[in-house]
Amino acid sequence: MNESVLPVPSLAAVGVRQRPGPNPATVYLARLAPGSRRTMRGALATVAAICVPDAEPAPDPEAFPWWSFRAEHAKAVRAALAERFKYTTVNKTLSALRGVLREAWELGLMETEHYHRAAAVRAVKGASASAATGRSLARGELRALIEACLAPVSPRKGDAPIVTEKGQRDAALVALGYGCGLRRDELATLMVGDLDLVQRRVVVRGKGNKERVVPIPPGAFHALRDYLTVRVERLVDDRDEPSLLSPIYRETPLFVRARRGGRLDRDAASLTGQAVYHVLKTRAAEAGVDSFSPHDLRRSYVGDLLDEGADLSVAQQLAGHASPTTTAGYDRRGERAKEQAASRLDVPYDG
Repeated sequence: MNESVLPVPSLAAVGVRQRPGPNPATVYLARLAPGSRRTMRGALATVAAICVPDAEPAPDPEAFPWWSFRAEHAKAVRAALAERFKYTTVNKTLSALRGVLREAWELGLMETEHYHRAAAVRAVKGASASAATGRSLARGELRALIEACLAPVSPRKGDAPIVTEKGQRDAALVALGYGCGLRRDELATLMVGDLDLVQRRVVVRGKGNKERVVPIPPGAFHALRDYLTVRVERLVDDRDEPSLLSPIYRETPLFVRARRGGRLDRDAASLTGQAVYHVLKTRAAEAGVDSFSPHDLRRSYVGDLLDEGADLSVAQQLAGHASPTTTAGYDRRGERAKEQAASRLDVPYDG
C-alpha cells in the first residue's frame, strides 16, 4: 500500500493497544476451528504486512489496530493481493479481513459507517480450469491405501508379522476420511463419543463449530469397528451386546499417536491435522499411490456422491459446505460431458 496515495495505520500504532479489551483479531481467530485458525491468521498477517511493508519484525495481526481500517485501505489491500496471488487466495484473505473488521465493529471499536464501507470490499472474480475435477482418488487407489495399512509387519526383529494397532488406526483414518468426507482437522479431533455404532453415524464438528451428522458407509464402519477393538477395551452395552461403546470413552480421542512397534499410545491427546497429513503421505508412498492431500479424500467423497446420483443439496449437507457453489466445484460430471461431446466431433484428418 503506497502511503503517499492512501493513508494506512501508522507504524507507531502497530503493537500498541490503543483501545481497552481484546484485539479484534484475537476474538475472530478464537471462534475458528484449529485448521482454519492457522490459515486465517496467516491471511491477516499478510494484510498487516501490506499495510506496513517496512516493519521489522513483521506486524503481529493480534496486535494490529484493525479499528483504524477504512474503505480506502481495504481497496488498496485488495489491489495489492490481486497482483500477487491467485483469486482464491485473495478472496480467502479478504474473508479474513471482513471477519476481523466485523469483530472490531461488534466490540465497539469501529463506527458502523466505517465498518460497512470497509467490509464492502468486493471479491476478485476468477475461475480455475481444474476446479471441477481436482485430484480425486480412484477406487483402486483407496483399496491400495487400506491394504498398505493392513499389511502385516514385524514389530521387532524376529517377531512374526502382524497387523499392528497403528495399521488398524490408519486404515480407519483413510476409510472415515473418504467414507464420511471429513476435513483433516475434523478427522484429527474426533472423539469416541462422537460415534453412534447403532445408527452407524458420526457427529462432526466442522468450521464455525457447526455440527452435522454423517452416515458411516458399510466399509468405513467395518474398518472403524476393527480399529475400536484395539483402541478401547469395552465395546458393549448394558445387555452385553457388541453394539454400543461404553460411556467411559465418551471424551476419549479416537485417533492417537502410536509408539515404536506400532502399539497405540492410549493416553495421548488427539492427532493433529499435520499428523493426519503425515499418515496419508506415508501410506501413499507405501501403496505406490500418487501423492495426495487429506482434502483429496473429501474431494473424492463429494465427487463420488454426485456421480452416484446424490442431489447437490444432499451432498452439500453431508460435506458441511456453507454454500452449494462450493459443493458444485467438486462435481466432475460436467467435465465428462464436455469430453464425451468433444469425442464425437469428426475431424477430417487422414494423415
